Amino acid sequence: MSINWKKRFPERAAEGDFIYNNSERGFIMNVIGNIFKPSRPRYRKKAWKPQVTRQEIWAELLLHIEFMKHLYPKSNGRLCRYCHKTWTYKTRKKKREVLKPRKRGPSHPTNFTIDRFDSDFTYLPGNLIFCCFTCNNRKSDSLPSDWKNFIRVMEERNDYVE
Repeated sequence: MSINWKKRFPERAAEGDFIYNNSERGFIMNVIGNIFKPSRPRYRKKAWKPQVTRQEIWAELLLHIEFMKHLYPKSNGRLCRYCHKTWTYKTRKKKREVLKPRKRGPSHPTNFTIDRFDSDFTYLPGNLIFCCFTCNNRKSDSLPSDWKNFIRVMEERNDYVE
């Protein structure tokens, strides 16, 4: 498609984009692409530069899918690593050439996202977790050391309550 065609038929171009962005491949390509956008670091507390390639992310995703298929043989493997629920690929419909404040974030809580397992490190092989938006958001910027402390406090509390 030429840019000229997109300007002449913005509604049809937007419909085509919407269909692609709601497909599995389109949605995942957008999520992966967002990791590499130069504008992304300004929204983060630390400006992490990914130390992984797009091909390595796809390879890790395929390993994740195979692992989840092994855990849940009747599934297609496209499951959140944390809650084991199926993730979705839903986007908002956008109008071209309309200047309005953009809503940030996915429109659906079960949408596919890529999380960094340890927030102290950037996106790199072995630190990628494929999960739903809700679990990624819930984990936020907590660290594995925080999780150990949470569990320690929970156990101490249980001993105290009993």
